[in-house]
Amino acid sequence: MYTALPQTSAEFEQLGWAEIDPWYRELLAVQLTATNVESWLRQWSQLTALVDETNNWLHILTTRDTANESYAQRRACFLDGLFGPFQSADQQVKTHLLASGLEPAGFAIPLRKLRVDSELFREENVPLLNHGDKLVDEYFSINGAQSVLWEGRDVAISQLLPEMQSPDRTRRERAWRTYSERKLQDRETLNEVWVKLLRLRLQMAQNAGFADYRSYRWKQLYRFDYTSEDCKALHEAVRQVVVPVANQIADKRRHLLGLEVLRPWDVDVDPRSDKEPRIIEDVAAVLEQCAGLFTQVDPALGDYVATMIDENCFDLEEREHKAPGGYCDILEVRQLPFIFGELQTINDLVDLVFHETGHALQTFEARHLPYLHQRVNYIPIEFSEVASMSMEYIGSEKMVAAGLLTNDEARSIRISHLENSLLTLTRVIQGDAFQHWMYENPELAQDPEQVSQKWAELARLYQPYIDWTGCEEVLKIGWQKIPHFVVVPFYYVEYVYARIGALQVWRNYLADPAAGLRQYRSALSLGATRSCPELFEVAGTKFGGDVATLQDIVRSVIGKLAELESSL
Repeated sequence: MYTALPQTSAEFEQLGWAEIDPWYRELLAVQLTATNVESWLRQWSQLTALVDETNNWLHILTTRDTANESYAQRRACFLDGLFGPFQSADQQVKTHLLASGLEPAGFAIPLRKLRVDSELFREENVPLLNHGDKLVDEYFSINGAQSVLWEGRDVAISQLLPEMQSPDRTRRERAWRTYSERKLQDRETLNEVWVKLLRLRLQMAQNAGFADYRSYRWKQLYRFDYTSEDCKALHEAVRQVVVPVANQIADKRRHLLGLEVLRPWDVDVDPRSDKEPRIIEDVAAVLEQCAGLFTQVDPALGDYVATMIDENCFDLEEREHKAPGGYCDILEVRQLPFIFGELQTINDLVDLVFHETGHALQTFEARHLPYLHQRVNYIPIEFSEVASMSMEYIGSEKMVAAGLLTNDEARSIRISHLENSLLTLTRVIQGDAFQHWMYENPELAQDPEQVSQKWAELARLYQPYIDWTGCEEVLKIGWQKIPHFVVVPFYYVEYVYARIGALQVWRNYLADPAAGLRQYRSALSLGATRSCPELFEVAGTKFGGDVATLQDIVRSVIGKLAELESSL
């Protein structure tokens, strides 16, 4: 009934819009009925998957090598030649489906999100979205080009991160200062990118009929289940419940390190060890061990990771001209996840490999769903991060059995990870409060000095245990190092809601591994066919962040910390 589509995104990338447009015209020409809507959805889903995978693969290439002009040109060609027409044509297809009044099985939640897409779409915003993507590429390119002279060698700035964990305080301070001085060199350039992006976003919201960007973005993120006021209540709950505990953890760190105050270069070192974090020399071998680790959790999960290894879906080696950060992108045509980052020391296993593998597992668990709109971007971000964060805790339980770490290494990493779980809640809430301030005060937020001062003010509120004396200028640019603010605005508080959920998944797993894992995998398999609170419920957790819930999970973490520390 429908014209055949390319089988790969590589084939699709070679096509011009004149060759792609007929597939959209074909979809729009169909008079939808209850009989034909499922086959029509499959065709639309496959076409959208080709566009989605092409875009994601080009993003992967440009982050893997920020200096490769060919990759940059290919991505620019796609954004300039196809992205705009695709946005417009896809919107027409959405409108066509919504106008039919049909609701295919398992499509109620995606339909709700499609209605939002239709409501927000403005033709005049398409070139702005395109321009925004290019500014994001510029942000990554600036960061990816940062290198420093370290011990006689020119190295990527990311290679200093393990040095900041050194038990030698003089060495880690020198690494921190070298890193920070290089970051300060790009301060003004990144400020210029930020101001351009902010103005562009304000214009997009105005074009869509919104008085402010936050209201526009709230809808764009499909936040049906909580409001900006709920976020502010969460800010206060974290300040009330978690900040005092974070201060206690920091004070213990200060005492273990034998320091009078904690300086910025004292927050990443393991205070319980006088050894450097073990460097990972053979990334491929470690990945094979990780496949074994996930097999111990569940054989199906191990098979998923083995498939990714076979399909070259990991890029974890460190090198120059590699963009900062870590992510898991989905290649929808191949139905495979791709994990990107830099696995440098054993300390990166939990936050990078286990975390991003959690995202990958969700891709595998949900791929049985027939339509792209039941997967990928339509899954609530809050729950997607439960998928990833839960694996941080569950995977940590198997590190010794999988041969990745010794008992002492695993215990040390688990203690640090649990402490950081609470410390991170305060850091992320600081970031969320920062974003609310920026978009509530867009005029002030166009002044980089005002932005930097606000960041420093919030840092002192949520991380009062760090002494920044003499390093105030470095403190003020801390926000520039967090890609979320630049790349995906307001995508940050999800980490707090998800952390609360993931800690509950882990608690369930400890009580009954088989039942806890079954609930977790059942929720992942639902993709975007349930609301956010419903997904949390299926996973055996509660969605939200009130004082009582926070107190409950803090008690659990403190209890496990006491148990681990007693075995030292």
